Amino acid sequence: MSNSVRDIAPDVLRGFALWGIILVNVAYFSTSVYSGVTAEALAGTGDALAAFLVFVLAQGKFYLIFSFLFGYSADYVLGNEQTGKTRWVTRSLGLVVLGLAHASLLFVGDILFLYGLLGLLLLAFYGCNRKTIVGWMAWIYGVFATVLVALVALTWLGESRGFADNVGPTVAGQAYNEAMMAGGFVDAISARWGFWTSEAIFLVFFQGALTFVAFLAGVLASRAQALSAGGISTAALRQLIIWGWGLGLGLQLLFGGLWIGNALSESPAATPELVGVFGSFLTAPLLSAGYVGTLLWLIRRRPTLFSWLGAMGRMSLTVYLSQSVLLSFVFSPWGLGLYQQTPYWVAVLISAGVTVLLALFARVVLSRFSQGPMERLLTAWSKTFLRKPR
Repeated sequence: MSNSVRDIAPDVLRGFALWGIILVNVAYFSTSVYSGVTAEALAGTGDALAAFLVFVLAQGKFYLIFSFLFGYSADYVLGNEQTGKTRWVTRSLGLVVLGLAHASLLFVGDILFLYGLLGLLLLAFYGCNRKTIVGWMAWIYGVFATVLVALVALTWLGESRGFADNVGPTVAGQAYNEAMMAGGFVDAISARWGFWTSEAIFLVFFQGALTFVAFLAGVLASRAQALSAGGISTAALRQLIIWGWGLGLGLQLLFGGLWIGNALSESPAATPELVGVFGSFLTAPLLSAGYVGTLLWLIRRRPTLFSWLGAMGRMSLTVYLSQSVLLSFVFSPWGLGLYQQTPYWVAVLISAGVTVLLALFARVVLSRFSQGPMERLLTAWSKTFLRKPR
C-alpha cells in the first residue's frame, strides 16, 4: 500500500498503544523485574499517585489496542490469496525468534513471542464467519474470567482459614533481581532467560487469552474497514466514547482504588490485590474501546495533530524493541545503574522522555526511508520462501 492512500488511523492508534506500553513496562525495568510496582516501592505520595494513575489509565489497556491492531493488519498480508499464508507463517515464526531474543537479551515481558504463536493460531480462525468468531471470542473470554474468579475464590478461602500469602520471589526471580542490581550484561542474560522460561506458561496464559480475543476483534473490524475514513459512523464512535469513559473508566477507578488501598494498608492481603488486578484486566477492554473511539473522533477533526504518533505506529516493531534498549541502558547496572535507585514517579517521567525520543527517531527515519529497520528486516524475512515467478 502506498503512503498516499495509507490509512492514518491504524498508525496513530498503534503509536498511542506503544506510548502506553512503555508507560506500563517501565516499572519492570526500574522497580521490580518480576512484579512491577510493589507496595515497598510506593515510598511517597508521588509514587502512590503515579501508580494509581498508571493502574487505572494504562495497565492492561494499551496492549489490547496493540493486539487489536495486530488482528486488524492481518488482512494486509492474508488478503493476498497467492502469497498471504506463506508470508504470514514466515512472519509469525520470525516474531517467535525475535521474541526469544528480546526476552533473553532485554525484557522478560516480551510480547513478540506470544504474537508469533497466536499469529499461527489465527490462521485457523481467519476464514471463519462473523458468528463463529464472535462465539469463540465469548468462549475464550468466559473461560479466562472463570479461571481468574476461581483463583480469587481459592485465595480468599486460604486466607480465611489462616493461610497467609507469604510467597516471595522464586529462585529464578531472585537471581534475576540480583543480576539487575549488580551483574553485567552477560550475567543478566542467563538470569533473565532462567526467569522467563520458569514463568513462560503463566505469561502465555495470562496475556494470551485477552490478546487473542483482541486479535479476533481486529479481524472483524478489518472486514468492516472500521478504521478507514468514514468506516465507523459518528453514532458508533459516540457509543464507544460514552461506554468506554463512563462505565469503563468507572470500573477502573473502582478496581484501582481497591488495589492501591490494599497496597498502602498496614497489612496488605492477597485477595483484594487479586480482585483489583484481575477485575481491572477483565474490564480493561471497555476503556480500551473508549480510547479508540476518542482517537478516531479526534483524527477525523485534526489528523495532523497526531502525526508524531503515526510515525511511531509505522515503526512499531523498531520502537517496541528500542524502548527496551533505552530503558535497559537507563536502569541496568551495565548502563546508568538506576534500577531501584529512583522513585517510581520519576521512572514514569523517564518513560515519557523515552517516548519523546523514539517519536523523534521515528520521524527522522521515515523522512528518509519508507520503513523502520526492523520492519524492513521482518518484511524481507516474510518473503524468503515465496516462489519466484518463472
